[in-house]
Parts: sequence; C-alpha cells; structure tokens
Amino acid sequence: MNMTEKAIQTLRRRPHVMPAFLTVLVLLACFAGAQDTGALILERCQDCHEMDKSCLVQSDDVQWWQTTVLRMAEYKSELLTADEASAVSAFLADPQKRASVCTPK
Repeated sequence: MNMTEKAIQTLRRRPHVMPAFLTVLVLLACFAGAQDTGALILERCQDCHEMDKSCLVQSDDVQWWQTTVLRMAEYKSELLTADEASAVSAFLADPQKRASVCTPK
C-alpha cells in the first residue's frame, strides 16, 4: 500500500482530520507559491537591476506595484506574463515578502 492509499484510508477512518489536513495543504500551497514568485523576481528582475531600490519602497499598494511592474516589463518584451505580473505585484506589495528578495548588503 502506497502513501496516498494510506492517507486516504486514514481520512476515511477519521473524518474529523479532514479540515486540518486541508488547512495544511492550503498553507503549503501558499508557501510554495510565495517561494516561486520570489524566485521568479530574482530570476527575471535582477537581469536589469538589483533589488535594493525595490526594497527601499514603502508602498504596500498592490495597484501601485502593478503599474510599476508593468512599466518595467515594457522595457523587455516577454519578461512577464499578465498572471506573473499580478503575482509579482502582490508579492512586492507585502513588506515581509518583499524583504525576502532584497539584495544583501
């Protein structure tokens, strides 16, 4: 019996575990998504500039970041898809997430 089958059997025997299980899955997905967006920023944005300037910005306004990201993306065609630009904007609007991609001094 593989791990997936064991997990399914456990969930069937203990239905009260399901909400906790789903919560953990959602949190893991959010964490993975944030890591992916941070990696995307480091990969694509640092081709043109270091992140220190972005880290000085104090704005947590997603719309401001969206405008800024789209303006920068105009300089290099095919830099980001529309979905990637939205994810990058939301990521950079969050001060803690933004700090995770700051260039070390």
